[in-house]
Amino acid sequence: MSATQQLHTSLLRAPILHILRAQGFHSTRPSVLDTLVNLTERYLMLLAETTRDHALLNHNDPIPTVTDVRLALTDCGTLTPVLTAAEQDWLEKFRRPLEDFDDLKHGDIRREGESRRRDEQDTQDVRDFIKWIVGDQNREIRRIAGVLPESGPGGTVNGEDYLTVLKKKHSKTGEESRFQGTVLGKPAEDRPIKIEGGPVETLTEWNNLMHDHSEHQFPTTKDAAESPHEAEIDEQQLLMDVS
Repeated sequence: MSATQQLHTSLLRAPILHILRAQGFHSTRPSVLDTLVNLTERYLMLLAETTRDHALLNHNDPIPTVTDVRLALTDCGTLTPVLTAAEQDWLEKFRRPLEDFDDLKHGDIRREGESRRRDEQDTQDVRDFIKWIVGDQNREIRRIAGVLPESGPGGTVNGEDYLTVLKKKHSKTGEESRFQGTVLGKPAEDRPIKIEGGPVETLTEWNNLMHDHSEHQFPTTKDAAESPHEAEIDEQQLLMDVS
């Protein structure tokens, strides 16, 4: 396991522990925790790969949109569609086109209302998912994670989430450079990689060297086409010299 994978796994252990604590568990075996973390890792990877596949399929771009994420959440079972695919197709066929509302009395108002109603139907699964996340079922998880405001002598104040507390614990001076180049800090600056112990010092020089070597080793199409003809001319010249 690489250092990056170890960091991501370590960061994922804390949320799993908070979820277990919110559900009433006060202790667990390390093997059980590692199993839950592994299952979470696998699901997140499945969700990310499915989102990427939808992005490449929909617009041939690895950068996903909200639609790609929603489709991936549906494929992975997180979102439950209100209607099946067949029901959605029949609904679209029998729906009245929005342009027809323009010919009716107060058509603009009725068209706006119908458009709003359709948008609410189409996003019902997303709104239910968000409602479940911010609802009372997950309130205890948010409280333990430090996301909910806390009441104190000075009034209600916003608490610090566990990740901010964890970063301050490992870097009491608040120095961000400690986490630079990781998911917790700023991206690292690009620096050239120097190759030691060889004829070249950079990857660019190595690439150019390999390119020149391949050209000398494998002739181009033009050279390959001319080679038999040149060989035939050389053979004829040799026969003339012998005679």
